[in-house]
Amino acid sequence: MPYLTEDGLRRLLVGIVDTFPTGQMEFDTVSVSAWRGSRWDPIGRRYGAVFRFGFDDPATLADWHPRLRYVDEAPMNDSPVLMDRAPATTRRLYRLLNLFPGFRRSSRILRFGF
Repeated sequence: MPYLTEDGLRRLLVGIVDTFPTGQMEFDTVSVSAWRGSRWDPIGRRYGAVFRFGFDDPATLADWHPRLRYVDEAPMNDSPVLMDRAPATTRRLYRLLNLFPGFRRSSRILRFGF
């Protein structure tokens, strides 16, 4: 989702909620600082991966539609899948960086219901 603009994300979420009577959505997102700092990420720049939107309080997305509700979140930076599959140097770096709360919450998996 960080690759969408705020308007694009809003239209997508509202469209899904308006189309289906009930359901859940899970998607990744980034914090405002990760979004703004992404333009200097050498890996993202190499592949043309540019974050276009980020936010710090995921519950604010629930305000976009009366039926949308924030359920919970999980940090991506220490997910078991990442830690199992990433190279050892990446795992060590993420363990170190995860000691800083700002980094730990910089990318998350969010769950919403409607």
